Amino acid sequence: MKFVSLVSGGKDSIYSIIEALRHNHELLCCAHLAPPIQDSNGDHDESYMYQTAGSEAVRRQVEECIGVPFYTRTISGKSCNTALVYHGDSDAPRVDGSPNDEVEDLFLLLQHVTSCHPDIEAVASGAILSTYQRTRIENVCSRLNLTSLAYLWRMDHQAAVLDAILDNGIDAVLVRVACPPGLTCRHLGQSLRSLRDGGVLKSLHEKWGINVAGEGGEYETLVVDCPIFKHGRLVLEETQVVEDGEDGVGVLRIHKCRVEKKEQAACTHHHHNLDEQKDANNPLDKHLTRRLQQMRTSNNMHSSETWTPSLYKSVLQSLQILPNVRIMLGGLCHISSIVSPTSFMETNNTHHDDARLAVQEFLSILETLRKILNKISSHSPSNKNKPQNDIFYVHLYLSQISYFASINQHYKQFFGMHLPPSRSCVGLGINSLPSGRRVMMDCTLQLGSGEYLRVDETNLTSSATTRHCDDGSTQEISQFVSNAFKNKHHSLRKTLHVQSMSQWAPVCIGPYSQANVLRSSLVFLAGMIGLVPESMQLIRPPSSDNECRVLDWEIQLYQSWRNAAAVLDGLDDGRGVLGGKLEDCIGGLVYFSLGALEATMACSPIQNCENLNRLPWNVLWKRAECVCQNAIAENGGIVMGSVDGLAVSNGLDPNLYDEDGVLYGGYEDEETWREMTASAKSATPDSGENENDSHVPLLMVCLQELPMNAQAEVELVCASRRAASCLRVWTGALVSHPVTTVNDYNNDESLLVPSDCSMLWDTGYDYPTQAAVETVPNCNEPKVWITSVARAVGNGCACVSTVAADLDIEENKQNMFQLPSLIHVDMEDVLSEMIESAIITAAEKGGADSPFSIEHVLNVRLYYVAAVASSRKAHSGVSKTIDESDLGSSIQVDMIDDGTTLRTLLHAVLASKCKRHRTKTAMIPAYTVVPVLGIYLSTGSSSTMVSNNVTFLAMQITLVDTIRMETDMWIRYGRDNRVKS
Repeated sequence: MKFVSLVSGGKDSIYSIIEALRHNHELLCCAHLAPPIQDSNGDHDESYMYQTAGSEAVRRQVEECIGVPFYTRTISGKSCNTALVYHGDSDAPRVDGSPNDEVEDLFLLLQHVTSCHPDIEAVASGAILSTYQRTRIENVCSRLNLTSLAYLWRMDHQAAVLDAILDNGIDAVLVRVACPPGLTCRHLGQSLRSLRDGGVLKSLHEKWGINVAGEGGEYETLVVDCPIFKHGRLVLEETQVVEDGEDGVGVLRIHKCRVEKKEQAACTHHHHNLDEQKDANNPLDKHLTRRLQQMRTSNNMHSSETWTPSLYKSVLQSLQILPNVRIMLGGLCHISSIVSPTSFMETNNTHHDDARLAVQEFLSILETLRKILNKISSHSPSNKNKPQNDIFYVHLYLSQISYFASINQHYKQFFGMHLPPSRSCVGLGINSLPSGRRVMMDCTLQLGSGEYLRVDETNLTSSATTRHCDDGSTQEISQFVSNAFKNKHHSLRKTLHVQSMSQWAPVCIGPYSQANVLRSSLVFLAGMIGLVPESMQLIRPPSSDNECRVLDWEIQLYQSWRNAAAVLDGLDDGRGVLGGKLEDCIGGLVYFSLGALEATMACSPIQNCENLNRLPWNVLWKRAECVCQNAIAENGGIVMGSVDGLAVSNGLDPNLYDEDGVLYGGYEDEETWREMTASAKSATPDSGENENDSHVPLLMVCLQELPMNAQAEVELVCASRRAASCLRVWTGALVSHPVTTVNDYNNDESLLVPSDCSMLWDTGYDYPTQAAVETVPNCNEPKVWITSVARAVGNGCACVSTVAADLDIEENKQNMFQLPSLIHVDMEDVLSEMIESAIITAAEKGGADSPFSIEHVLNVRLYYVAAVASSRKAHSGVSKTIDESDLGSSIQVDMIDDGTTLRTLLHAVLASKCKRHRTKTAMIPAYTVVPVLGIYLSTGSSSTMVSNNVTFLAMQITLVDTIRMETDMWIRYGRDNRVKS
């Protein structure tokens, strides 16, 4: 992209140009905001936003050293809006037309630059850790439809950032110091390199804790030479040290400078090949690749395969499906299965027409959602906050992922660009949703949280029930917000929304946020795919002719975990409160596209013609389990807290750091640490911890499409570092038991095999009638196994239980590859057993006395095998090895069930359980039925690898008690001798 660089003259802004050029962007010009002159001494007010020291030399730096056009504007605004997140141009300009806030000076400057250079697409800046600075630049960029490039954002820990800047040939001098008694006026004009090489900065860091990169405002610099200064270097001829009082704070005033021509005028932009950069920073390094290859060699990856048959036979019908709404104590809500009331029929058989109808469905969904939000938000008296601002997570299910581009424009208008919800979007396949619908959406929200994020706490009155307005009046705020601000221990909601391209994690341009934190305890991460952050391209493995080569989906899967770990680390506020590690995950969902299965099939040749209709499901699951376990164990290669200075990253194995990011747990070496840790555990045998606690259960599903043609995606719910530090994160015992199925075909209400006749209801909540059930042929009774495992934080606080229903094929091998109609089970019993098992396994000690009940179930997400997937070779009768060039056509998918009847049965089961438990509310848990191609439950334990059973149903059930969680965290957080939950 062609970009303009925001330059202050300092090391960070100049190095950001080098990084942008390294990633193949094109520099057109530079822009600078100059400070206003305040008095005869040349002193001026310091800015919250911009570096002002050294401003006198920036024009020469840009025009004569770099050799590009230079644009400048004098700052006229002040730092009016000092909230961490900038809300836009809400402040009206002054009478003379100048802006009130200094951020609007940046807007006017870039508006002028883009008018002179209409082809500018992006803005580069040198933000490293300042959220205050980054969010304001992103705000301006979004208003001008520009991309923010921030390649230094959370690039590495402070010492590594400084080393990267200096080792790339940047020569800078100090022009401002504000770090007494460490850095004083005597250091002004000295070379930054000499201060680093002489150990001055390291010594001050160890003694006083200063940020060696100057990110804490300890010092500011002026670059006098660097590789992109192709025409000459800057020479300071006349300077003056101006002290500010007697505390050693001061600036170096530049009265005269010149440009000294270089002998070689050749441009040394240090352009590195971007592919080489990707390979150098490859998170799936050679060591992990070798480990994966060794594991494949030592284990039989090509184990006997199973074909997942169709379990149901359904027809597309015209019916209305009502959304499900669940409101919990404390205002946590879930709205599930929002679809258009009617399915729009296409008039022309074209993709363009189909996409237009998908947009119509989405607009209808938004109207339904708006009505629901207005109803459930009626207790919130705020007249300015939009109800949709309370939504912090959106699941968007599309029959074709290509609809997203058309839908996203309306999505953006509805949710806005400022602090939007996190999001996961997947493609399920044509005719996968009820009645041929194209769009389905789920939303999770916390009442009052949108207003909470947008109210400046400094404007609240003493009672925290009203806030001061600009016109001097007061405005009432909602009760949720008022109570949240009175709670000084926990934040109701925090949002991480980074819109700048960087080397940290993928930019969110949907719009959606990377993560949302609820009540300082639960972290909801957006769906992560294997994008390389600095290029926003899917990562690719190095080419290899090795039989055990790493496939695209494997390296994308690891990169997805790495991106998730980087986001968790980026949530940290410097006190270890919000951020976390991958091992803190309590709910994990791993998506694979059909392309991943095809790629696995391409490297798993089928030699027996009799097995042509089998697909390599076991190979896919086993390899995926290997990658996921390694990624979680290594935290995706991210050392928690290293960027924020909470831990030191020196290339060591992340496993050598304790849960708080301290090397060797604070001991002198690894051996001592392991020994002391083992002693501590043996001394507290009743602590409640067990080896299962390190196992993170994951539900893996394969579906048709993922965004950007990705082959893997990771979606996580994690405990925050605060919650994990005081409430134990644990994994319950793995429970597996059979379900006695009944082939009582006279019991019409228990069957799941409707005929082609139409249903008699329009709400989706009734059973098929006697006439709607077809006669089922006699067959052997199949055995269904229910397997469940829970991952939770605290006891009775929050838990995600994952349950799978497997068909035992050992007793039914003769029927497995016959017609799908041969498999018949009592689905009511299966669904009921799955829900009961999920609640029981949520008990910490695996007993029957679970602290949870059906009242604590926020939502149920049911995944079911909805299609027959088979090799096209089976249909053609050809027995040859599939070549990778055939990908995209090697597997045939026949979608045969839209989940209508399954949805009806699930509703009935949930309603029955709520009635039996006499819940305090008439609401049943929210639920969503999601069609997929294949399912696998990974328990996180190597002892429970892939079996030959067929998983045809799986549930992820979220149970939460926010009041208990907040109370337990308040009791335990910060206490040295904390009580185990």
